[in-house]
Amino acid sequence: MAGDVTVGDAERPSKLVQPADETTVVTLSVLKPDGSSEAVPLTAEPLEPAEDGTGEQQQRWTATDPVLYDQPARWLLRWTISGEGADYDVQTVYVVPNPLANGPTWLPGRSRVANYVPARTLQRDSNTHQLTFDSTTVPTGAMVDRLIADGAARIASRTGPIHSSLHDAASVVVALWAAAAVERGWPDDQQTELTLQRANDLLRLADTQLDELVAANDAANGGNPVDPGQANALLPRWSFPPPVPWGDSYL
Repeated sequence: MAGDVTVGDAERPSKLVQPADETTVVTLSVLKPDGSSEAVPLTAEPLEPAEDGTGEQQQRWTATDPVLYDQPARWLLRWTISGEGADYDVQTVYVVPNPLANGPTWLPGRSRVANYVPARTLQRDSNTHQLTFDSTTVPTGAMVDRLIADGAARIASRTGPIHSSLHDAASVVVALWAAAAVERGWPDDQQTELTLQRANDLLRLADTQLDELVAANDAANGGNPVDPGQANALLPRWSFPPPVPWGDSYL
């Protein structure tokens, strides 16, 4: 299975068998990092001609229900094929801790980020849009998790503790910032200029909403609300008289 996987991801492993016919049977067992294992029910798609022109048939077998990766470290997916196409294959999946674990409850999920960049959720080697991010997309779900964490840190540096009434607004700002980072970090090779323009538009919207969030948060927490347009006016400005010509004699 390609791509990063984080604790909490749930995905449906699949196996394409070639050659295959009516005698082909596939089973899948999952060995978890704690040593426990479980059998995973599979659903077989109809037989179809192989795409390589050999005249053989192929068949895809997919987990009926998603496998929940609830432990960090190495997972083993053991595929056993009997009948036509008999084989034995072990896939290794490395699961990393989720960077969003124990974070603020208002953090947006991957699908909320995907709302702003749905074209980025195209499943690798497929025409299917996931409308979220996982190990089959570019970027992967784990990468987007890290962008979400970075966006939350950026917001926290401006707002401090966020009032409970503004949690949803904060979630929107982080989702916009992460979506902009996705567009900028993985531009469409065929439409690079348009992709970067979308990234800039998303970032400007995120910055505007962050200014509004800072002002609203100050007011909600009992401070003095700051007009976002006047935020820079509050920065200190220093001025000093020109130096006297004999100043070096003081050194």
